[in-house]
Amino acid sequence: MGQIHSVFIKTIKELYRNKVTVFWTVVWPIIFLFLGVFLFYSADPQSKTPPFRAGISISMIVFSLMLSGFSTIPGIIAQDRSSGLFLKLRSMPLKPWKDLIGRIFGLLTYTAVSALLIAIIGVSIGARFNLATRGMLISIGFFILAILSASGAGIIIGTFIKNINAAVITGVGISVVSMSLAGVTFPYAFLPEALQTFSRFYPFSSSSAIISYLLSSKEFVGYNPINDTQIICTIITSLLIFIVSIILYSKFCWRED
Repeated sequence: MGQIHSVFIKTIKELYRNKVTVFWTVVWPIIFLFLGVFLFYSADPQSKTPPFRAGISISMIVFSLMLSGFSTIPGIIAQDRSSGLFLKLRSMPLKPWKDLIGRIFGLLTYTAVSALLIAIIGVSIGARFNLATRGMLISIGFFILAILSASGAGIIIGTFIKNINAAVITGVGISVVSMSLAGVTFPYAFLPEALQTFSRFYPFSSSSAIISYLLSSKEFVGYNPINDTQIICTIITSLLIFIVSIILYSKFCWRED
């Protein structure tokens, strides 16, 4: 546990030390939250309802945790690589999985604080969440799945892209483009049919839709994501991304430069 705790503390410090990281993963989603509530949806009467604003807040929380996983994790891995940290770690009795767990717990704590801040701001501008116990527990499970898959995607990016700036930019680019295509940053109903299908099975937009359906309203989501096919696919895809990332990280970051 001491090894995991050391990596956890290191990850937390690096996340909060970097002002660019804080901007991309916290400030930017908050800006999008205000734009979504007061600009993008201003012509829609639904946008003035508390459940609708709760849905926008949830979307921005998922967007924040996705940016955190896709951009900060690869940036930290690339930085550790360039500083020669992995060479030192390989000479120590530290297992790759312990290092990885420490990094993920660090990201989990960081995103939890970010999510709480975005939720508080959402409530302050009129969002009201459905806090039924069953819906809350299921939503927490899908938030964890989204964090695991975002971490996995970021670990894969950091494993293969060694330059720090390139790793971060690649992560931000992939997350922003994919989330736009999946309808997280604008209504699902506006998407063409092909992208609606993509949105239902892309693990991040699918998790966001399930959480929003449970904690905000069906009207915001635009369809009912609570079905066996979508839920099973989201769980399997999220876990698969994470498992693949562990294998690749252990092989390429710890066994060769």
